[in-house]
Amino acid sequence: MTNGTAPDNALVLAAIEQVWGSMLFASADPWPADRPAEFGSGVQAQIELRGDWNGRLVLTCDRDVAAQIAGAMLGCGPEEVLPDLDVHDAVGEVLNVVGGSVKGALDGVSALGLPGVAPCTAPPAQGECMVVSWRDAPVYVQVVPDAAA
Repeated sequence: MTNGTAPDNALVLAAIEQVWGSMLFASADPWPADRPAEFGSGVQAQIELRGDWNGRLVLTCDRDVAAQIAGAMLGCGPEEVLPDLDVHDAVGEVLNVVGGSVKGALDGVSALGLPGVAPCTAPPAQGECMVVSWRDAPVYVQVVPDAAA
């Protein structure tokens, strides 16, 4: 059961901006609300927060965007093709560090789970998440409370 206060979008965005700046050497600008976001096959990472607030953070992006994030994190050139396992590990680690920042900023007791990453075929609806820009491509970030909340 969730009793604590959920992390708000401003907190999560601040964590994303910090992590992207320090790990990926890029900024996380808000995606323009009036701009449609294209999405092919994608990658979705999730990490659970447990304690006074229970839920999860979810990061969803196009497979090419995930590969670019992994390449930036691993210091690869733009033409280097990374295996899916490396791409999933890198995106999961980015979300893990974002989740750790969010956990550290929450009041009360909380624990962070391990990230899980899987392929996905569609992004969440833009009204259900915040969308940030990664090198002019959308990345979707959700704060999802447990259903029992």
